Amino acid sequence: MASSYRSNLQTNQPPYKLIHLCADIVVKYASITKIALNVLPAELFPALLDASLRELRVLPLSMLISHWPLAQLTYNKYNVYPTIQHLPLVYGILSHLIAANIDNFTRKNSKLKVIDLRGITIDPNGMLTFVKAIMQTNQHPCHHHLTLSFDDDQLRRKYTQTDHALTNEDQVHPKPSTKRLKLAHQLQFFLECHVDTNNYHEIGQLLRMENARIDVHITSLRCQEIGCKKILSLLRLLKPDEITMLNLDFNDLGGKYFSSLTNQLQHCLRLTTLNVAYNNLTRIQITLLSKSLLYLKSLKHLNLSGNRLNSLLRQLLANLTHSVEILKLNYCCLTNRDLFDLAESQQHCQHLSELHLESNNLAQKLESVKCLLSRTINLKTVKLSDNGIDQGIFISLCHTAPSIQHVLCKWNEEDTQQDHALP
Repeated sequence: MASSYRSNLQTNQPPYKLIHLCADIVVKYASITKIALNVLPAELFPALLDASLRELRVLPLSMLISHWPLAQLTYNKYNVYPTIQHLPLVYGILSHLIAANIDNFTRKNSKLKVIDLRGITIDPNGMLTFVKAIMQTNQHPCHHHLTLSFDDDQLRRKYTQTDHALTNEDQVHPKPSTKRLKLAHQLQFFLECHVDTNNYHEIGQLLRMENARIDVHITSLRCQEIGCKKILSLLRLLKPDEITMLNLDFNDLGGKYFSSLTNQLQHCLRLTTLNVAYNNLTRIQITLLSKSLLYLKSLKHLNLSGNRLNSLLRQLLANLTHSVEILKLNYCCLTNRDLFDLAESQQHCQHLSELHLESNNLAQKLESVKCLLSRTINLKTVKLSDNGIDQGIFISLCHTAPSIQHVLCKWNEEDTQQDHALP
Protein backbone atom coordinates (compact mmCIF):
# COMPACT_ATOMS: atom_id res chain seq x y z
CA MET A 1 0.00 0.00 0.00
CA ALA A 2 1.39 3.41 -0.92
CA SER A 3 2.24 5.78 1.90
CA SER A 4 -0.41 8.24 0.71
CA TYR A 5 -3.74 7.68 -0.99
CA ARG A 6 -4.90 10.28 -3.52
CA SER A 7 -8.28 10.62 -5.14
CA ASN A 8 -10.15 13.22 -7.17
CA LEU A 9 -13.74 13.58 -6.01
CA GLN A 10 -16.48 15.37 -7.94
CA THR A 11 -18.39 17.64 -5.55
CA ASN A 12 -21.47 18.21 -7.72
CA GLN A 13 -23.20 15.00 -6.61
CA PRO A 14 -22.80 12.55 -3.72
CA PRO A 15 -20.20 9.90 -4.64
CA TYR A 16 -21.82 7.13 -2.60
CA LYS A 17 -19.60 4.28 -3.79
CA LEU A 18 -16.44 6.32 -3.48
CA ILE A 19 -17.29 7.31 0.09
CA HIS A 20 -17.68 3.67 1.08
CA LEU A 21 -14.46 2.81 -0.76
CA CYS A 22 -12.56 5.54 1.08
CA ALA A 23 -14.01 4.41 4.39
CA ASP A 24 -12.87 0.84 3.73
CA ILE A 25 -9.36 2.03 2.81
CA VAL A 26 -9.08 4.22 5.91
CA VAL A 27 -10.29 1.49 8.25
CA LYS A 28 -8.35 -1.44 6.75
CA TYR A 29 -4.95 0.09 5.95
CA ALA A 30 -3.27 1.18 9.16
CA SER A 31 -0.01 1.92 7.30
CA ILE A 32 -1.32 5.18 5.77
CA THR A 33 0.86 8.14 6.80
CA LYS A 34 -1.04 10.88 4.96
CA ILE A 35 -4.58 11.25 3.74
CA ALA A 36 -4.19 13.48 0.69
CA LEU A 37 -7.69 13.48 -0.75
CA ASN A 38 -8.45 16.57 -2.83
CA VAL A 39 -11.87 16.61 -1.17
CA LEU A 40 -12.57 14.63 1.99
CA PRO A 41 -16.31 13.88 2.32
CA ALA A 42 -17.74 14.74 5.73
CA GLU A 43 -19.58 11.42 5.61
CA LEU A 44 -16.17 9.75 5.88
CA PHE A 45 -15.23 11.58 9.08
CA PRO A 46 -16.94 9.17 11.55
CA ALA A 47 -14.94 6.33 9.97
CA LEU A 48 -11.77 8.34 10.52
CA LEU A 49 -12.55 8.76 14.21
CA ASP A 50 -13.15 5.02 14.56
CA ALA A 51 -10.04 4.03 12.60
CA SER A 52 -6.69 2.98 14.06
CA LEU A 53 -4.18 4.61 11.72
CA ARG A 54 -1.01 3.87 13.63
CA GLU A 55 1.24 5.60 11.09
CA LEU A 56 -0.95 8.63 10.32
CA ARG A 57 0.97 11.90 10.61
CA VAL A 58 -1.19 14.40 8.68
CA LEU A 59 -4.98 14.78 8.79
CA PRO A 60 -6.30 17.43 6.29
CA LEU A 61 -9.64 18.34 7.84
CA SER A 62 -9.68 21.60 5.86
CA MET A 63 -10.91 19.59 2.86
CA LEU A 64 -14.03 18.28 4.61
CA ILE A 65 -17.09 18.76 2.41
CA SER A 66 -20.61 17.53 3.12
CA HIS A 67 -22.29 16.31 -0.07
CA TRP A 68 -25.71 15.74 1.49
CA PRO A 69 -27.91 17.91 3.71
CA LEU A 70 -26.56 17.16 7.16
CA ALA A 71 -30.09 16.49 8.43
CA GLN A 72 -29.92 13.19 6.51
CA LEU A 73 -26.82 12.07 8.39
CA THR A 74 -26.72 10.15 11.65
CA TYR A 75 -24.17 11.63 14.03
CA ASN A 76 -25.91 10.70 17.28
CA LYS A 77 -22.91 8.69 18.40
CA TYR A 78 -20.79 11.83 18.18
CA ASN A 79 -23.28 14.15 19.90
CA VAL A 80 -23.72 16.32 16.81
CA TYR A 81 -27.04 18.02 16.23
CA PRO A 82 -28.20 17.73 12.60
CA THR A 83 -28.71 20.81 10.44
CA ILE A 84 -30.64 21.32 7.22
CA GLN A 85 -27.93 23.43 5.60
CA HIS A 86 -26.29 21.96 2.51
CA LEU A 87 -22.99 23.72 3.06
CA PRO A 88 -19.30 22.88 3.53
CA LEU A 89 -18.68 21.50 6.99
CA VAL A 90 -18.30 24.40 9.43
CA TYR A 91 -16.25 24.56 12.58
CA GLY A 92 -19.21 24.02 14.92
CA ILE A 93 -19.78 20.50 13.56
CA LEU A 94 -16.06 19.75 13.51
CA SER A 95 -15.48 20.90 17.08
CA HIS A 96 -18.28 18.64 18.36
CA LEU A 97 -16.91 15.65 16.45
CA ILE A 98 -13.32 16.07 17.60
CA ALA A 99 -13.97 17.29 21.14
CA ALA A 100 -16.16 14.25 21.85
CA ASN A 101 -13.57 11.80 20.52
CA ILE A 102 -10.15 13.48 20.68
CA ASP A 103 -8.96 11.44 23.65
CA ASN A 104 -9.70 8.07 22.03
CA PHE A 105 -8.56 9.25 18.60
CA THR A 106 -5.13 10.50 19.73
CA ARG A 107 -4.56 7.38 21.85
CA LYS A 108 -5.04 5.16 18.81
CA ASN A 109 -3.12 7.45 16.43
CA SER A 110 -0.16 8.43 18.56
CA LYS A 111 2.05 9.54 15.64
CA LEU A 112 -0.36 12.22 14.42
CA LYS A 113 1.54 15.50 14.17
CA VAL A 114 -0.50 17.83 11.95
CA ILE A 115 -4.23 18.54 11.85
CA ASP A 116 -4.90 20.91 8.98
CA LEU A 117 -7.90 23.16 9.71
CA ARG A 118 -7.35 25.79 7.00
CA GLY A 119 -10.44 27.15 5.32
CA ILE A 120 -12.86 26.12 8.07
CA THR A 121 -15.00 28.85 9.60
CA ILE A 122 -13.60 29.64 13.04
CA ASP A 123 -15.88 30.77 15.84
CA PRO A 124 -13.97 32.10 18.89
CA ASN A 125 -16.38 30.52 21.39
CA GLY A 126 -16.17 27.17 19.62
CA MET A 127 -12.41 27.56 19.44
CA LEU A 128 -12.19 27.99 23.21
CA THR A 129 -14.31 24.89 23.76
CA PHE A 130 -12.16 22.93 21.33
CA VAL A 131 -8.88 24.07 22.90
CA LYS A 132 -10.06 23.25 26.42
CA ALA A 133 -11.18 19.78 25.31
CA ILE A 134 -7.79 19.07 23.74
CA MET A 135 -5.90 20.42 26.76
CA GLN A 136 -7.88 18.13 29.06
CA THR A 137 -7.26 15.01 26.98
CA ASN A 138 -3.78 15.61 25.55
CA GLN A 139 -1.94 14.48 28.69
CA HIS A 140 -0.62 11.08 27.69
CA PRO A 141 3.15 10.42 27.31
CA CYS A 142 2.58 8.79 23.92
CA HIS A 143 1.39 12.02 22.32
CA HIS A 144 3.73 13.75 19.91
CA HIS A 145 4.09 17.39 18.96
CA LEU A 146 0.67 18.16 17.42
CA THR A 147 0.02 21.18 15.21
CA LEU A 148 -3.41 22.56 14.42
CA SER A 149 -2.67 24.82 11.50
CA PHE A 150 -4.69 27.71 10.09
CA ASP A 151 -1.88 29.29 8.07
CA ASP A 152 -0.62 28.19 4.66
CA ASP A 153 3.05 29.16 5.12
CA GLN A 154 3.28 27.71 8.62
CA LEU A 155 1.67 24.48 7.47
CA ARG A 156 3.99 24.22 4.48
CA ARG A 157 7.02 24.60 6.72
CA LYS A 158 5.55 22.14 9.20
CA TYR A 159 4.92 19.55 6.48
CA THR A 160 8.55 19.84 5.37
CA GLN A 161 9.94 19.68 8.88
CA THR A 162 7.65 16.80 9.82
CA ASP A 163 8.54 14.73 6.76
CA HIS A 164 12.25 15.31 7.30
CA ALA A 165 12.05 14.48 10.98
CA LEU A 166 10.00 11.38 10.36
CA THR A 167 12.43 10.11 7.73
CA ASN A 168 15.36 10.40 10.11
CA GLU A 169 13.37 8.89 12.95
CA ASP A 170 12.23 5.93 10.89
CA GLN A 171 15.78 5.23 9.75
CA VAL A 172 17.69 5.34 13.02
CA HIS A 173 14.91 5.03 15.67
CA PRO A 174 16.60 7.37 18.19
CA LYS A 175 15.53 7.50 21.80
CA PRO A 176 13.53 10.61 22.68
CA SER A 177 15.68 13.33 24.18
CA THR A 178 14.81 15.17 27.37
CA LYS A 179 13.81 18.21 25.33
CA ARG A 180 11.58 16.08 23.09
CA LEU A 181 9.84 14.61 26.12
CA LYS A 182 9.33 18.04 27.60
CA LEU A 183 7.50 19.18 24.47
CA ALA A 184 5.58 15.95 24.00
CA HIS A 185 2.33 17.38 25.39
CA GLN A 186 2.49 20.76 23.69
CA LEU A 187 -0.06 21.79 21.08
CA GLN A 188 0.71 24.52 18.59
CA PHE A 189 -2.03 26.69 17.11
CA PHE A 190 -1.27 28.80 14.04
CA LEU A 191 -4.14 31.26 13.75
CA GLU A 192 -5.37 34.05 11.54
CA CYS A 193 -7.60 36.17 13.78
CA HIS A 194 -10.24 38.75 12.87
CA VAL A 195 -10.98 40.62 16.09
CA ASP A 196 -13.97 42.94 16.60
CA THR A 197 -16.10 44.12 19.52
CA ASN A 198 -18.05 40.84 19.52
CA ASN A 199 -15.14 38.45 20.01
CA TYR A 200 -12.39 40.58 21.56
CA HIS A 201 -12.73 39.04 25.03
CA GLU A 202 -12.82 35.46 23.66
CA ILE A 203 -9.63 36.00 21.63
CA GLY A 204 -7.94 37.54 24.67
CA GLN A 205 -8.99 34.56 26.79
CA LEU A 206 -7.60 32.17 24.18
CA LEU A 207 -4.24 33.95 24.19
CA ARG A 208 -4.08 33.94 27.99
CA MET A 209 -4.63 30.17 28.04
CA GLU A 210 -1.09 29.64 26.78
CA ASN A 211 0.90 27.43 29.12
CA ALA A 212 3.17 24.39 29.01
CA ARG A 213 0.65 22.42 26.97
CA ILE A 214 -0.54 25.02 24.46
CA ASP A 215 1.42 27.38 22.26
CA VAL A 216 -0.58 29.97 20.30
CA HIS A 217 0.98 31.52 17.20
CA ILE A 218 -1.00 34.32 15.54
CA THR A 219 0.59 35.19 12.23
CA SER A 220 -2.22 37.36 10.89
CA LEU A 221 -4.23 39.79 13.01
CA ARG A 222 -7.09 42.01 11.86
CA CYS A 223 -8.62 44.39 14.40
CA GLN A 224 -11.66 46.43 13.40
CA GLU A 225 -13.47 49.09 15.43
CA ILE A 226 -12.05 48.03 18.80
CA GLY A 227 -9.82 51.02 19.55
CA CYS A 228 -6.13 51.58 20.14
CA LYS A 229 -6.07 50.42 23.77
CA LYS A 230 -7.52 46.99 22.99
CA ILE A 231 -5.24 46.53 19.97
CA LEU A 232 -2.24 47.32 22.17
CA SER A 233 -3.34 44.80 24.81
CA LEU A 234 -3.68 42.08 22.14
CA LEU A 235 -0.27 42.82 20.64
CA ARG A 236 1.31 42.53 24.08
CA LEU A 237 -0.13 39.02 24.40
CA LEU A 238 1.29 37.94 21.04
CA LYS A 239 4.75 36.99 19.88
CA PRO A 240 5.57 40.08 17.78
CA ASP A 241 8.32 38.37 15.82
CA GLU A 242 5.75 35.89 14.41
CA ILE A 243 3.23 38.41 13.07
CA THR A 244 3.41 38.76 9.29
CA MET A 245 0.12 40.59 8.63
CA LEU A 246 -1.41 43.38 10.72
CA ASN A 247 -4.68 44.96 9.57
CA LEU A 248 -5.78 47.93 11.69
CA ASP A 249 -8.08 49.76 9.28
CA PHE A 250 -11.19 51.60 10.55
CA ASN A 251 -10.08 51.90 14.17
CA ASP A 252 -9.91 54.87 16.50
CA LEU A 253 -6.15 54.98 16.91
CA GLY A 254 -6.05 58.38 18.58
CA GLY A 255 -5.21 59.17 22.16
CA LYS A 256 -2.33 58.44 24.48
CA TYR A 257 -1.98 54.77 23.50
CA PHE A 258 -0.83 55.37 19.92
CA SER A 259 2.77 56.04 20.96
CA SER A 260 2.88 52.70 22.82
CA LEU A 261 1.29 51.01 19.81
CA THR A 262 4.00 52.26 17.44
CA ASN A 263 6.68 51.17 19.94
CA GLN A 264 5.15 47.69 19.96
CA LEU A 265 5.03 47.74 16.18
CA GLN A 266 8.81 48.12 16.03
CA HIS A 267 9.18 44.57 17.36
CA CYS A 268 7.18 43.01 14.50
CA LEU A 269 10.32 42.38 12.50
CA ARG A 270 8.73 39.79 10.17
CA LEU A 271 5.76 41.98 9.29
CA THR A 272 5.09 41.95 5.54
CA THR A 273 1.66 43.67 5.45
CA LEU A 274 0.60 46.73 7.45
CA ASN A 275 -2.81 48.35 6.96
CA VAL A 276 -3.63 51.50 8.96
CA ALA A 277 -6.15 52.87 6.46
CA TYR A 278 -9.03 55.17 7.40
CA ASN A 279 -7.92 56.00 10.93
CA ASN A 280 -7.78 59.79 10.48
CA LEU A 281 -4.27 59.93 11.90
CA THR A 282 -2.97 63.28 13.10
CA ARG A 283 0.36 64.83 12.09
CA ILE A 284 1.96 63.70 15.35
CA GLN A 285 0.68 60.14 14.91
CA ILE A 286 1.91 59.98 11.32
CA THR A 287 5.34 61.12 12.52
CA LEU A 288 5.39 58.37 15.18
CA LEU A 289 4.30 55.78 12.63
CA SER A 290 6.98 56.99 10.24
CA LYS A 291 9.69 56.31 12.82
CA SER A 292 8.39 52.77 13.34
CA LEU A 293 8.65 52.02 9.63
CA LEU A 294 12.44 52.14 9.92
CA TYR A 295 12.36 48.84 11.83
CA LEU A 296 10.10 46.94 9.43
CA LYS A 297 12.73 45.56 7.08
CA SER A 298 10.42 42.85 5.68
CA LEU A 299 7.47 45.14 4.88
CA LYS A 300 6.09 44.60 1.37
CA HIS A 301 2.55 46.01 1.52
CA LEU A 302 1.71 49.35 3.19
CA ASN A 303 -1.79 50.86 3.17
CA LEU A 304 -2.12 54.46 4.44
CA SER A 305 -5.33 55.30 2.58
CA GLY A 306 -7.90 57.56 4.21
CA ASN A 307 -5.39 59.53 6.32
CA ARG A 308 -4.57 63.19 5.66
CA LEU A 309 -0.84 63.04 5.11
CA ASN A 310 -0.58 66.85 5.09
CA SER A 311 2.75 67.10 3.29
CA LEU A 312 4.25 64.35 5.49
CA LEU A 313 4.67 61.93 2.60
CA ARG A 314 8.35 62.84 2.18
CA GLN A 315 9.08 61.82 5.77
CA LEU A 316 7.17 58.56 5.38
CA LEU A 317 8.95 57.69 2.16
CA ALA A 318 12.35 58.42 3.67
CA ASN A 319 11.73 55.79 6.35
CA LEU A 320 10.32 53.13 4.05
CA THR A 321 12.52 50.13 3.49
CA HIS A 322 13.60 48.99 0.04
CA SER A 323 11.38 45.92 0.38
CA VAL A 324 8.01 47.72 -0.08
CA GLU A 325 6.27 46.52 -3.26
CA ILE A 326 2.68 47.82 -2.85
CA LEU A 327 1.88 51.33 -1.57
CA LYS A 328 -1.73 52.50 -1.17
CA LEU A 329 -2.32 56.25 -0.74
CA ASN A 330 -5.98 56.67 -1.72
CA TYR A 331 -7.97 59.55 -0.16
CA CYS A 332 -4.82 61.02 1.40
CA CYS A 333 -5.32 64.64 0.24
CA LEU A 334 -2.08 64.48 -1.71
CA THR A 335 -0.85 67.55 -3.53
CA ASN A 336 1.25 67.85 -6.64
CA ARG A 337 4.20 68.63 -4.36
CA ASP A 338 3.71 65.18 -2.82
CA LEU A 339 3.93 63.59 -6.26
CA PHE A 340 7.28 65.29 -6.85
CA ASP A 341 8.45 63.87 -3.50
CA LEU A 342 7.19 60.46 -4.55
CA ALA A 343 9.06 60.75 -7.85
CA GLU A 344 12.29 61.62 -6.04
CA SER A 345 11.87 58.59 -3.78
CA GLN A 346 11.82 56.11 -6.66
CA GLN A 347 15.55 55.49 -6.32
CA HIS A 348 14.91 54.56 -2.68
CA CYS A 349 11.73 52.48 -3.26
CA GLN A 350 13.41 50.29 -5.83
CA HIS A 351 11.01 47.35 -5.50
CA LEU A 352 7.79 49.38 -5.64
CA SER A 353 5.65 47.70 -8.31
CA GLU A 354 2.09 48.83 -7.48
CA LEU A 355 0.98 52.36 -6.56
CA HIS A 356 -2.56 53.46 -5.58
CA LEU A 357 -3.25 57.21 -5.77
CA GLU A 358 -7.02 57.28 -6.25
CA SER A 359 -9.22 60.21 -5.18
CA ASN A 360 -6.47 62.76 -4.54
CA ASN A 361 -7.44 65.48 -7.09
CA LEU A 362 -4.09 65.53 -8.88
CA ALA A 363 -5.27 67.13 -12.12
CA GLN A 364 -4.15 70.72 -11.42
CA LYS A 365 -0.54 70.35 -12.53
CA LEU A 366 0.18 67.34 -14.68
CA GLU A 367 3.91 68.06 -14.55
CA SER A 368 4.07 66.23 -11.22
CA VAL A 369 2.32 63.16 -12.68
CA LYS A 370 4.65 63.20 -15.68
CA CYS A 371 7.68 63.49 -13.39
CA LEU A 372 6.50 60.54 -11.31
CA LEU A 373 5.82 58.29 -14.29
CA SER A 374 9.07 59.13 -16.04
CA ARG A 375 11.20 58.26 -13.01
CA THR A 376 9.66 54.90 -12.19
CA ILE A 377 12.07 51.99 -12.11
CA ASN A 378 10.02 48.83 -11.47
CA LEU A 379 6.53 50.32 -11.21
CA LYS A 380 4.10 48.08 -13.13
CA THR A 381 0.64 49.17 -11.96
CA VAL A 382 -0.73 52.66 -11.29
CA LYS A 383 -4.26 53.41 -10.06
CA LEU A 384 -5.34 57.04 -10.47
CA SER A 385 -9.15 56.91 -10.53
CA ASP A 386 -11.19 59.97 -9.48
CA ASN A 387 -8.41 62.50 -9.88
CA GLY A 388 -10.04 64.60 -12.60
CA ILE A 389 -7.35 63.76 -15.15
CA ASP A 390 -8.38 63.88 -18.78
CA GLN A 391 -8.28 60.45 -20.39
CA GLY A 392 -6.38 61.35 -23.53
CA ILE A 393 -3.75 63.40 -21.73
CA PHE A 394 -3.19 60.70 -19.14
CA ILE A 395 -2.74 57.92 -21.69
CA SER A 396 -0.18 60.01 -23.53
CA LEU A 397 1.65 60.59 -20.24
CA CYS A 398 1.73 56.87 -19.48
CA HIS A 399 3.52 56.14 -22.73
CA THR A 400 6.47 58.13 -21.39
CA ALA A 401 6.87 55.71 -18.46
CA PRO A 402 9.54 53.05 -19.07
CA SER A 403 8.08 50.27 -16.92
CA ILE A 404 4.32 50.76 -16.43
CA GLN A 405 2.22 47.95 -17.88
CA HIS A 406 -1.17 48.44 -16.23
CA VAL A 407 -3.16 51.63 -15.58
CA LEU A 408 -6.52 51.86 -13.84
CA CYS A 409 -8.49 55.11 -14.16
CA LYS A 410 -12.06 56.23 -13.74
CA TRP A 411 -12.82 59.22 -15.92
CA ASN A 412 -15.01 61.76 -14.19
CA GLU A 413 -16.64 63.06 -17.35
CA GLU A 414 -17.70 59.59 -18.55
CA ASP A 415 -18.30 58.02 -15.13
CA THR A 416 -16.97 54.74 -16.45
CA GLN A 417 -13.94 52.78 -15.42
CA GLN A 418 -11.17 52.26 -17.95
CA ASP A 419 -8.60 49.56 -17.47
CA HIS A 420 -5.64 50.00 -19.81
CA ALA A 421 -2.88 47.52 -20.49
CA LEU A 422 -0.07 49.50 -22.06
CA PRO A 423 2.10 48.00 -24.79
